[in-house]
Amino acid sequence: LPRHTAVAAYLHERDGDPATAARLYAEAARKAPDLAERGHLTRQAARLNARRRR
Repeated sequence: LPRHTAVAAYLHERDGDPATAARLYAEAARKAPDLAERGHLTRQAARLNARRRR
């Protein structure tokens, strides 16, 4: 379920593990049933990946 994966991503982000969070957000985006949710989750993953590259 994409929502469970998205929640896990959020919790990893809050716990200070952006690499795992970004991976889980991207996984949740691939499973998302609609375009809006997919876009939101993809942006979350991109935000964390961009932050890690700085």
